Amino acid sequence: MKAITTYLVWKDPKCNGSNPEWVQLTRKQFHALVKSPECVGRYFERLGSTEADFSDGKYVMETTERRYKEYLKEKRHAQHLSDSNPGYQVVSYHELEIFEDCYGEELLCDDSCNVEAECLNKILLESLRKHKGNLSSDELWLIDMIFEQERSQPEVAELLGISHQAVSKRLGKLLEKLRKKII
Repeated sequence: MKAITTYLVWKDPKCNGSNPEWVQLTRKQFHALVKSPECVGRYFERLGSTEADFSDGKYVMETTERRYKEYLKEKRHAQHLSDSNPGYQVVSYHELEIFEDCYGEELLCDDSCNVEAECLNKILLESLRKHKGNLSSDELWLIDMIFEQERSQPEVAELLGISHQAVSKRLGKLLEKLRKKII
């Protein structure tokens, strides 16, 4: 059974995707538009496909040039994966709507950040702020450099003109002092 395709174009082609009003065309009207001179500079994207070759598309919608180029890049990539791995089907994470307004890519792990470490660092900073009155100006400066400005120990050592090991020892003593006060 052949899939039914809906063709949607912008009522005003000059809107460039900004709050467009849509006009639905028949297949015949859409193909006539594509072959006409007024279609120059207009781009269309096939949506809702479950096939890597987009053969069962459900919608063809007008889109911006930038989005069209992204669409072509994704399409070529899917085709490459399909050609290089016969027997496998490429599925878009975005097409997997897990819950209402929750898509598959939102469930993927983001290795670019460590949420637990960031939370622990914030908790430590809050505790440090509570006990700042008991610290010397040198200890406060060291805490500011390491934890708030996120400077590395070698950077701090260079600023102080001392060895990295000396900074590490000072920081270790300071953290032990704070640990005793916090616990």
